[in-house]
Amino acid sequence: MTAMEFSLLKTFAESKGRVLNRDQILEQAHDRPWDPFDRSIDIRISRLRRKIEQTPEKPSIIKTIRGLGHLYDPD
Repeated sequence: MTAMEFSLLKTFAESKGRVLNRDQILEQAHDRPWDPFDRSIDIRISRLRRKIEQTPEKPSIIKTIRGLGHLYDPD
């Protein structure tokens, strides 16, 4: 796991059960300045899912809540 993936996972774990939008995730976990069109966080979430999900194509731990953001629910 890369340092950025760990930071992202830590951000999700600290907000367990809460939906985080892209801005919140970027502010809390990103290690460099960002702009609204920066899609790198989506790539990092995808890579993290491949490492922690049993079936990354159907995530159950880091769920996408359409129109809102992402929800971390390891239970």
